Amino acid sequence: MVIGAGIVGAAVADRLAAGGGEVTVIDSGPPGAGTSRSSMAWVNAHNKQPRHYFELNRAGMRAHARLAEELGGDWYHPADTMQWAPDSDPAGMAHVEATVTRLREWGQSARWLTREEALEMEPALALPTEVRSVALFEDEALVDGEPLARLLVERARERGAVVRTGPEYEAVGIDTEGGRARGVRLAGGGRLPADVVVCCAGWRTPAVAALAGASAPLVPGEEPGTEAPTLLASIVPAPGAMPMDRMILGPDLHARPLPGGRVYLEGLDLEVDAHTSAEVIERYSQELLERARRTLPGVAEGAELEEGRVCVRPLPLDGYPLIGGHAHEGIEGFYTVVMHSGITLALHVADLVTRELLNGEDAEELAPYRPARCTA
Repeated sequence: MVIGAGIVGAAVADRLAAGGGEVTVIDSGPPGAGTSRSSMAWVNAHNKQPRHYFELNRAGMRAHARLAEELGGDWYHPADTMQWAPDSDPAGMAHVEATVTRLREWGQSARWLTREEALEMEPALALPTEVRSVALFEDEALVDGEPLARLLVERARERGAVVRTGPEYEAVGIDTEGGRARGVRLAGGGRLPADVVVCCAGWRTPAVAALAGASAPLVPGEEPGTEAPTLLASIVPAPGAMPMDRMILGPDLHARPLPGGRVYLEGLDLEVDAHTSAEVIERYSQELLERARRTLPGVAEGAELEEGRVCVRPLPLDGYPLIGGHAHEGIEGFYTVVMHSGITLALHVADLVTRELLNGEDAEELAPYRPARCTA
C-alpha cells in the first residue's frame, strides 16, 4: 500500500509494480496535484552537503536523464542554472564562490561567466552594473512534476497496480495488530488491507505516521512563520517576449521556464503560510512580477500575472530525507519516504526503496537517512 500519488509515491509505486509487488496507491487528490504541481522542480545537486547527500542527489539527476531517454515525452528539460550576487553582498558572493569551488572538486560542472558572456547567453536578463561575474551550473534539468507523476502512476497501473484517488480515499486510520501495520482506513468508510504501508504523503507525513503510532518530524507545514511554505507566482509573457530556457537564481528572485512559455517566480524572503489570505498572495505575486521586470525584462516586461500559489514543501527538521521503517518504535510494516528535493531524488530513491521492500536488502546509500535518527 502506497499512501500518496505525488512524485515520490508515484515513483515508488511504479518501481514496486515493476518488481512484481502487489501495489495499491491511494490519494485524496489526483496524481501530482499537490506539491509536485507547485514545485520549482529543479533537478540538481547544487547545494547538497555533505558528500553522501550530494552523491544521492547526483544519482537522482542521472535517474531522471535515464527515464527521459527511456520514455520520451516533454516533462524533462535539460537546463543549466545561472546564479550571482552583487559585490555589495560579500556573504552572498562568498556563498556562490564556495558552491562553484565545491562542485568542481566533486566532479560537477560549474564555471564562471563574465558579465558580458552571461548577458549574451541569456538576452532576457538584466544585471546590475556591480555584478561582474555570474556562476553557471551545467548538467542540471527542470521537470514538470505533475505530468511526470501522472505518467508514473499510469505506468504503475499498466504493471498491475491498483490506483484509487479522490476524497473518499484519504487515509484516516492505520490498523495495527501485534505491533504491525495491517491496513488503512479510508475517509469514505472503507478499509484496505496491507502487508506494508509506505507513507509518501509529503508535508502531511507527520499526520499520517501518527495514525500508525509512528513519528516523522518535519518543519510544520501549516503553522505561521515556518520555512515549509513558499510562494510561487506564474506569469504569461507578452507576445514576442524573449524565450527563457534556464533556471535563474538572483538575489531576490528565482525563476524557471514552464510549458507554453510561462514562467514560475519565487522569492524566498516573502513569508507565507498555508493560511495566507488571497489578498496577500495577490500582493506578493505582483511584487514578484515587479522583481522579474527588473531582473528579466526581456521575459517579464508586459507580462501578466497568471496565478499565485502557496506551495508547502516537506522539510525534515535536519534537512535530510526520512526513509525507512519504524521497527525502532515497535512498529513493523510501516515505511516512510519523505524528503525535500523530492523531485530530484524520487526516481533513484524509489529504486533503493524497492530493493529494500521486495528483496529485503538494506540499501547502504539510505543508511544516513533512517527515521530512527530523529527519535533516538
